[in-house]
Amino acid sequence: MRKQTSVRVEEKFYREAMKIFRAMGLSFADAVNLFLAKVALEKKIPFEIGYSEELLRRVQQLEKGKDIEIFEKAEELFEKAGL
Repeated sequence: MRKQTSVRVEEKFYREAMKIFRAMGLSFADAVNLFLAKVALEKKIPFEIGYSEELLRRVQQLEKGKDIEIFEKAEELFEKAGL
């Protein structure tokens, strides 16, 4: 049985990834299914996710309630972060 879903993705990453998927003969759905299958098989994200000292510092600031910014939309956060 298949499950239909929708997901919002960053357009820049989508366009770049689609070029690679097409070169490999994969559709977006194929690529997502490969990712999900790998997660299910390995019971983890199939690549390393790390953090920087800056991220650690910011988490500590959040825990202390300091320097908190709230964004109405993800696009605002991405723009502020330069993404």
